[in-house]
Amino acid sequence: MDKTQARLRIEELQREYAACIDDARYEAWPEMFTEECLYLIIPRESYERGYVSGFYQCESRGMLRDRILCLRETAIYESQQYRHLVGGTRVLECSDEGCLAETPFAVIRTTQDGAMSLFAAGKYLDRVVFDGEHPQFREKRVLTDSTRIDILIAAPL
Repeated sequence: MDKTQARLRIEELQREYAACIDDARYEAWPEMFTEECLYLIIPRESYERGYVSGFYQCESRGMLRDRILCLRETAIYESQQYRHLVGGTRVLECSDEGCLAETPFAVIRTTQDGAMSLFAAGKYLDRVVFDGEHPQFREKRVLTDSTRIDILIAAPL
């Protein structure tokens, strides 16, 4: 697969990923990942220094499902709405094992009282595989531009 075709397929995956979270279809979110995967939210600065843990980390689809179960059934937090703004994807490399790509993002949060604020901004650094009909994330690193998140991260970024 050439880089242009890969970019188009990855961008479609990114759009579905963002819509899934924004529409609170959280149970569909883990299906966008391979069974063995990595999902990590970490400040960009920490990632560039070689740190390996961040705000949120899951290492399998099962852990992603557990995170959603926690979100739906045990977490207590103020109801809020997210809106992802996702930029164009840049494919950094491709091989038979998949592609490495980066995509800028911003997430706007709207609280119950209608107040809107920039919740997070940064870039996704993704390893995407094309084993079936639909591409899947093998690794999704959410590199935030800030080292601070002002509230509990309830939903995925």
